[in-house]
Amino acid sequence: MKTVLIIQRQMKLYRAPLFAKLHGLLREEGIELTVAYSAPPHRETQKKDTCALPTEYGLKVKGYSFLPEGLLYQPVMRKALRSDLVIVEQANRHLLNHVLVPLSRAGLCRVAFWGHGKNGQPNRLAFSEWYRRITLNWVSWWFAYTKGTAKYLESQGVPMSRITAVQNAVDTLEIQEHLKGLTREDRKALRSRWNIPAAAPVGIYCGVLDKSKSLPFLLEASKLLKAANPDFHLILVGAGPEQVELQKRIDSITWVHWAGTQFGKVKAELLSISDVFLLPSAVGLAILDAFAGGLPIVTTRHPAHGPEIEYLEPGINGLMTNHQPGAYAQEVTSLFAARDFLARLQLGAKASAGKYSIEDMAANFANGIQSCLGLRETIRKPLGFQRAS
Repeated sequence: MKTVLIIQRQMKLYRAPLFAKLHGLLREEGIELTVAYSAPPHRETQKKDTCALPTEYGLKVKGYSFLPEGLLYQPVMRKALRSDLVIVEQANRHLLNHVLVPLSRAGLCRVAFWGHGKNGQPNRLAFSEWYRRITLNWVSWWFAYTKGTAKYLESQGVPMSRITAVQNAVDTLEIQEHLKGLTREDRKALRSRWNIPAAAPVGIYCGVLDKSKSLPFLLEASKLLKAANPDFHLILVGAGPEQVELQKRIDSITWVHWAGTQFGKVKAELLSISDVFLLPSAVGLAILDAFAGGLPIVTTRHPAHGPEIEYLEPGINGLMTNHQPGAYAQEVTSLFAARDFLARLQLGAKASAGKYSIEDMAANFANGIQSCLGLRETIRKPLGFQRAS
């Protein structure tokens, strides 16, 4: 039986369904999966978005963190060397990578990267980015987040025959199932519970509360929205390091509603009483929550977006503006005024939810693992994708 080890820094709730499905798919092919992970550092516990995996395939190990930059050592070297394939996050902060990746380059073990390929975050250390680039081709295989990531890797000399575009996703079926059971009266009652008038235009933010998400920008733009749309309400869903400061800012604002961290039914209900999904920067997998809720996403041209920004099709399932609060507020105000256009975008968002599923991601991952292990022929597919503009 072939053995595969995936090493994660911590186990996020949104990743658990992927590993459950991947474990089942690989077991059917006679491949044993182990997912090693550690407890989150203290600063991450504020987000309340981690969990434990079943011991059948989950392996929780002690994580040793060093320095403010978050260097991490996880003692799974022995397990890694005994595995037929080790899949690691493309992260320079993971100290084990600096042993495993050179061993892969020397042909002493089979290692694969899983990640973005390039780092979209500004102000990265020059040496770190240089090292990130030169090691792109040191691994046996690449599990690229998206088709755009795969195209970037190919442009950097990584053979397409060693790349699997997994199409990063989360399990949105739960949200969609909860929404099916909600009637117009249910939505009216939910709005009443949050002191939101039945006909009021509502924007929702759902995600981690940290600096990358431009929350002060969102609040400033929302105040401009409120001035132009007196009935406007904003719902904030999430937790994180900026939570205390955010709560101070909105404490006396009656039309901003902070719901804390929510999952499942409650998150679905909050999406159901909203009209648009507001996320000015660092768009990532939250875009799929928007689509699952049938909400167009409104974002800006910002360098911090994740690869999932590829899923945005401006004018089809969302909108993109300049990164200026005034421009952002004006675009959303115009959208609220054009109800037919808003309805078309909502339908486009709902249709997009069916394009990116956790089932497809797990299948892509499983196929890539088998190809890397030489258990199946690599199938090259066209990498056409929509690019946000």
